[in-house]
Amino acid sequence: MAKDDTSEQNNDQKKWIIKVEHLDDTDPDRGVGELCVRLPDELIEQLGWEIGDEVEWEETEICEEWGEHKGFTLTNRSKQFRDADKARKEAVSIDME
Repeated sequence: MAKDDTSEQNNDQKKWIIKVEHLDDTDPDRGVGELCVRLPDELIEQLGWEIGDEVEWEETEICEEWGEHKGFTLTNRSKQFRDADKARKEAVSIDME
């Protein structure tokens, strides 16, 4: 895993390069051939994610100036629900005033 502060990005943004790992196929609680990524604590905190969140993994093609390569996107479904619930509660509290 590497952290790269590039000059092409804003000062507050960081580019994270994280290795995709194969889980131990001998572990009976894991599916054969499952993959995982271990996100740094700093990144999890920056994203507002929490331990135990449901995260969806989707494979994609990433287009760079130098060409295309395989990649993936992560979507935190738990955070989406939390954010929507918070927005709904704020909208209700404004209506009540």
